[in-house]
Amino acid sequence: MDKLPVIEVTEENFLSVLPAVRDAINKASFVAIDCELSGLGQRKKINYPEIDFRYQYMAEVARTYAIVSLGLSCFTCKSVSNLKIENKEGGCGQVLSHNYLVQTFNFITLCSDDFTVECNSFKFLERHGFDFNKLYAKGLQYYKGNNREKEENPNIRHVLSTILEQRKPVVVHNGLLDLVYLYQAFYAELPKKSETFAADLSDMFPCGVYDTKYIAEFHQSVPATYLDYLYNKMQLKNAHREVSEKWHVRVTFPPYPRNQADIDWYPYLQIHSYDAKNDDDGLEVCDTFAYHGWCSKGAECGNSHNINKIVKQLQPKAAKKSSSTGKKYSGPKTGSLVYIIQQAAKREEMETNKRTTEDLEPDRKKNKISSIKTGNRSESSCQENNSDSKSSRNSNQNSKKAGSHKAGYDAFMTGFIFASYVAEKGVLDTKDVCYTADNLGLSEENNKMYLVGKNIPFLIRTSAYASMSTNHMSKIAKIRMDCNR
Repeated sequence: MDKLPVIEVTEENFLSVLPAVRDAINKASFVAIDCELSGLGQRKKINYPEIDFRYQYMAEVARTYAIVSLGLSCFTCKSVSNLKIENKEGGCGQVLSHNYLVQTFNFITLCSDDFTVECNSFKFLERHGFDFNKLYAKGLQYYKGNNREKEENPNIRHVLSTILEQRKPVVVHNGLLDLVYLYQAFYAELPKKSETFAADLSDMFPCGVYDTKYIAEFHQSVPATYLDYLYNKMQLKNAHREVSEKWHVRVTFPPYPRNQADIDWYPYLQIHSYDAKNDDDGLEVCDTFAYHGWCSKGAECGNSHNINKIVKQLQPKAAKKSSSTGKKYSGPKTGSLVYIIQQAAKREEMETNKRTTEDLEPDRKKNKISSIKTGNRSESSCQENNSDSKSSRNSNQNSKKAGSHKAGYDAFMTGFIFASYVAEKGVLDTKDVCYTADNLGLSEENNKMYLVGKNIPFLIRTSAYASMSTNHMSKIAKIRMDCNR
């Protein structure tokens, strides 16, 4: 499958999708989370040098603004392959892979309490395809802070409770603020001190929290650490590791029908098909965007923000060859999952084109007449419509552009980065273990959150100087009691 399916969840389908969400969480080896927010407040304050003051302002921001979309990507390790295979040269090769089934959800969430909207945040989301009409018409309503006394029907707060029930490892990217928001929005009233918050998180997530931004900054040698860059970088690195017969990641998705409602389809392997030689836009890469993931000039910048071009240009020359075989990487090798997906897609496209050849000429005449009648359809538009068969148009009606900024897609990217890093460590050799830090070989990366402007992380831990909050102890006791019933 050459596209990533993301199930969009609103109040219309929440109850019908919730059992699948719970099942995905229950079976997951780990879950990746991303939030889209209505605002961030003053950047200087959320990056304040003194950590306790920084946390206090983050808490204030989380009480003032709201989560408008929650992305959840559940990675389930179905098998760990360690196989000897015969290659096409007649020699013996090896497959070392962690094989994941991935289920991804994008929850549209609407806070029922009053909240503030930051203009710049909404402009950013709108530019990246966020549907505000859907938010206000179909958003999953939730309230902030502690549980309300009245009996609750299933709601979005129960999704976080399920993650806590199942004690799953959680993966985020630059996610300290996400955790602050999640706590306030879907869990309980935030504690006053950062040490108490850290102690609460340590108890909430006994299998740990991982921040891919922290891992990239402190444990990997990469020129940039923003999410889009890291994801595409790890895609390339993962493919090179496969060619080099090293531990790598393979992902599959449930066989959803392509025309199923409420599922968006995203290209996710586009870095493999990008050819710099055929990129004739004539633009130089924007250095600011390349190394930081943003540019103050935005769309008015005269240089390229193409993430594929950026990743390829920042690739070290040594990475273009396999360190063990010396073979130049020229795409996925025969028998690999990526290769199988690409070949199946090519066969499907050829069969579709063959089936629709007879209908092509009538469609051309029909579109030509239509363009004459309407007077507003361009020739190129007609040609594009002609080249698509009816089945192709139906299957792609929910397709999204690569790079669309949705929480579900970002959560998947975060999870893939983490899974690739786990494979690179080479410690996990069986699927039948819990994803604890010791079992993954990630004791140095566990429970450490990236702090902007700091050379130390925020530590998720209990402390002799801070006990857990009353709100947390009451809430987690109820969750675990319900789980044991």
